[in-house]
Amino acid sequence: MTSANWPEGTHKESFGFLSQVLARRMDEAMKQRLADLDLDFRFFMTLMQLLAQDGQSQRELGAKLTLPEYQVSRNLDAMARDGLIERRADPSSRRTTRVFLTDKGRAVAQKLPPLIHGLNDSFLNVLSGDERTALINMLQRVLSLTD
Repeated sequence: MTSANWPEGTHKESFGFLSQVLARRMDEAMKQRLADLDLDFRFFMTLMQLLAQDGQSQRELGAKLTLPEYQVSRNLDAMARDGLIERRADPSSRRTTRVFLTDKGRAVAQKLPPLIHGLNDSFLNVLSGDERTALINMLQRVLSLTD
């Protein structure tokens, strides 16, 4: 796992340590796969949200992505410059801006679910189907305690 010296029983059995190592490795693998699509990692979750529900407001996106409004605005500015999204005024509220995928943005976003499935498979291929299901269920239970 690592060549560092650790006190007996502190890292190979530590949920926190193992989850951090796995998260970093998955993060790096994801960034590489997104780079292969010429897509900035910052835009990944926004594209996924808009693929699931196009036309969300900037505020809705920020809440779902747990990002501050200024960060959402900066990301959307860059995504608009890259031709991935367009902003439109909400016809029922002058103060609300809705965000929509462009044709280019939709084409890129549609590549993301298979990319995610492939990445997950590459990390979980040592597990049987039942083990994968059990692992996901256990992680969901643990994460539910942090909601």
